[in-house]
Amino acid sequence: MPLIYLGIGWFIGIWATSALQLPIEILLIFTLVPIIGLILWRGDRRARVIWLGMLFAVFGGLRHLVSLPHFDQTSLSTYNNTGEVTLEGVIEADPDVRDTYINLCVSVDQLALPDGASRPIDGTALVQPSRPAEFQYGDRVRVSGELVAPPEFATFSYQDYLARQGIYAMVDRPRVSVRAHDQGSPILAALFAFRDQARRVITQILPEPQASLLNGILLGDDAGLPASVQDEFRATGTTHLIAISGYNITILVSILSALTVRLVGRRRSFPILIIGLIAYTALVGASASVVRAAVMGFFTVLAIYFGRQAAALNSLFGAGLVMTALDPGTLYDIGFQLSFVATLGLILYAKPFADTTERWLARLFSNKIAKTVVDVVNDALLVTLAAQVATLPLLVVYFRQVSLISLIVNPLVLPAQTGVMVFGLLALAAGLIWLPLGRIVGWSAWLFLAWTTGIIHVFASVPNAVIPLSYVDPLWPILYYVILAAATWYLSRPSDKRPKLVARSFTPRRMLFAGGMSAVLLGVALSWQPDGRLHVIALDVDGHPILVHTPGGQQILIGGSSSPSALLTVIGQQLPFWDHDLDLMIAPQTTTAQLNGLLGVLERYQVRSVAAVEASASNRAGRDWNDALGQHDLEPMSITDAQAIEIEPGVVIKFDSGSVLIESGGTTIGIGPSPRAQIDFIDEPAVPLPLNAQLILAWNRPDDQRDPRVIALPERGSIDITLDSAGVVISTLQ
Repeated sequence: MPLIYLGIGWFIGIWATSALQLPIEILLIFTLVPIIGLILWRGDRRARVIWLGMLFAVFGGLRHLVSLPHFDQTSLSTYNNTGEVTLEGVIEADPDVRDTYINLCVSVDQLALPDGASRPIDGTALVQPSRPAEFQYGDRVRVSGELVAPPEFATFSYQDYLARQGIYAMVDRPRVSVRAHDQGSPILAALFAFRDQARRVITQILPEPQASLLNGILLGDDAGLPASVQDEFRATGTTHLIAISGYNITILVSILSALTVRLVGRRRSFPILIIGLIAYTALVGASASVVRAAVMGFFTVLAIYFGRQAAALNSLFGAGLVMTALDPGTLYDIGFQLSFVATLGLILYAKPFADTTERWLARLFSNKIAKTVVDVVNDALLVTLAAQVATLPLLVVYFRQVSLISLIVNPLVLPAQTGVMVFGLLALAAGLIWLPLGRIVGWSAWLFLAWTTGIIHVFASVPNAVIPLSYVDPLWPILYYVILAAATWYLSRPSDKRPKLVARSFTPRRMLFAGGMSAVLLGVALSWQPDGRLHVIALDVDGHPILVHTPGGQQILIGGSSSPSALLTVIGQQLPFWDHDLDLMIAPQTTTAQLNGLLGVLERYQVRSVAAVEASASNRAGRDWNDALGQHDLEPMSITDAQAIEIEPGVVIKFDSGSVLIESGGTTIGIGPSPRAQIDFIDEPAVPLPLNAQLILAWNRPDDQRDPRVIALPERGSIDITLDSAGVVISTLQ
């Protein structure tokens, strides 16, 4: 199974290079290691596979670096936040119509700047005009508005989501006019036009919410589903039914294959399923996410065709390798992850689950009854269980909830999806020919759709059916998959050899290795113990927050950032990897640019207390901040000049006209300008320098660098001001 090892290595290479930001020089040096290993162990087949996996890890990292965008004066995103601009381009995807606005992906070729200068440009912008405007794929449009970077929210990075689609700019409050039509691909235009016509037919032959549900299942368009209905699908763990992802297509292909395999046999069903998959992909518009899902569905069909686990696994990892080679960002796409892992779950667990269930039932009943029962429940229950065992950690991490009734609801509604697909497609075909005929055939589809929505509505009303979660530490999904992989490998061995495998696992060499790892971890833990000094660290991230380590080991965060991911990264660099606690969070400002980052910190860290000025409920960040404080049972202390917070003996936090003062050992450090501080951090470019400060650390103050007290902080990294009885030490943290 060489493709499995090559694919795993490739995926690890992409992830490691992205997460660790490895430079190309390091990767080129690492290339020598597996090459030398291949030469030295060329006669050992197993060693060759491992070294090849390592080589593909390097190749994956290099492919990631090559795929990174390079911005210059011809790139659209270079002009983000430059004021109101006018741009022209062509709508390059089917417009995504929502309740109150429309998402347009515009391939931009002309840009007029605020000063009137016009230039050719390259890039894609997300434009969101209000409804009821009408736009079509291929329309050439002129857009006026402010060009901005996509935002980052506390629990979701819209910026990263759009970046994976090659979009790095949005137009805020756009004014859009159509300049010409039919400027796109005629083939895509025909597909999108057919999809629009199909959507209109479905809405005319069925009532709501069944019409919107069928649109979601057949066409991948769930925009018409009310928010309350979508919440019910989330609560019951059935959202895969209304979004065309690999998870959805994998389950549906598995159910449909059961029919064709029984009718014409496993071998003859292969071309039928492939033709059906291609036709369905074209029907729903063949977007990038749908094509990825269809590829995963294809390899599910391939697994059925071969009937051998090894061939199916090689095919699956080969598909993942090819897809991420074409676009390394695919590895981070939720749809791809769910598709890949769900397909992997079906290959590994569907048949073992069926065989085990049949053996257990055969002990209670006859072999014939056991086989009949398994044939009945396999597609509805066991296939679902196989996919959910594999995808559970991903669903928990991305959707932040655990449905306790998912395994009850899915077996009840999944059998109906065959009827939904078959009669829904028949009703659509009939409606395209003659609308009244489509309405008559649609009655059959309505039965299955009404059953689906009815069952989901009933179970969604069950009290405590869903366990909501806040932040889920990535360590838990990793631990889950490690245990699942170990259990899968162990149970795949012959039962008479399993005791020997356990004995082999605990050899003296491995025990020595485990002891060494424990000693290293213990040494790391001891190195993070408090050193008895006060550390005030200016974090190298926009917003310029401050992290304080007290002599007694308490941790205080002062201020936030517009980027939750960047703030969490720099905090993670300054705290032990196991430490997720902050003793105090101080928000001297409650602007959107500050609160976005602090909301991310509240999600990831256990914050014991908060001191903050009042946040306005007139903007989203303020409302989210107040809601988050309520969810975490945090009652913020008010910030006033009379307020003093004793953190521990010898360390006191005070406030001075919006600035935060840290007093320790007779020295006062000001976060913000204050005449009471000996050491002052200043961010504002316009305020005068404090006269009494002996040392000033400043951002955005190029005109004050002639003052001998000023140390300019830009591009110095994070700065650590350390206080002890011997004095003040300033160091740069890389």
